[in-house]
Amino acid sequence: METTTDAPGFARSRRQRSEQDPAQIWAPLADLTEAAVAAAGSGTVAITRGFDRNSRQRAKALRDLLARRDVPAIEVTPAPGSDRLLADVAVSAVVNLIGAGSWQPYRLAAQLRAPVLTPKPGTEPGDEVSRDVIALAGEESGKRDVALSHVAVRGDKPAEGRLTVSFDDTEQVIDGGWLTATVTGDQLSVQFGGQEQDERSINTGKIRIEASDAPHRLVRDELPIADFEGAVVLSAEPAGLKVRPV
Repeated sequence: METTTDAPGFARSRRQRSEQDPAQIWAPLADLTEAAVAAAGSGTVAITRGFDRNSRQRAKALRDLLARRDVPAIEVTPAPGSDRLLADVAVSAVVNLIGAGSWQPYRLAAQLRAPVLTPKPGTEPGDEVSRDVIALAGEESGKRDVALSHVAVRGDKPAEGRLTVSFDDTEQVIDGGWLTATVTGDQLSVQFGGQEQDERSINTGKIRIEASDAPHRLVRDELPIADFEGAVVLSAEPAGLKVRPV
């Protein structure tokens, strides 16, 4: 009886596919890998991806490429709570595989104080861009969050709610209060008012906001993130986000 050690054709085909260079799946992966390795140092790379098949496939390929270079990587998604995977992890860079349509990779990078690596828009790498951000710190939790464009506070029942705002050794108590903050450099531009308080505009580096007497809603960028109770401190972080097209 003749025997052979040749594997069946389907097994050979499967092996060939598994050994294919993952960078061939999507051209930007090669440059993203090199940039992530250079930025990682002894830290971990966070890979932000979407839920579609292409995004999952690209994230896995990037993870494989980084593993070949002994760089640890963790995938996260825009799903609520996904960033908990990064708790107590030293993240050196965030790779954006979601695209420019989502703020999540940029907000995550600013929150972690790590650069976000994104596919270059043309044939040449773009210049690194820095953006000012707003840091939010809950007084009780101490947890730090980040807003890229603005923060707003609104009372669910303006006739009952109250805001106390404190800044530059000044404190104001506002019945039926509302507040909006944006950032430029090391200054917050804050507008606030209320039922018996005309709208006022101030510039300050930091402001404390306390909500009481009725539920309030805190909005970070365009996303309501919580029923706001207690106090939060907003502060300006110049160049708190670094975007690196590669």
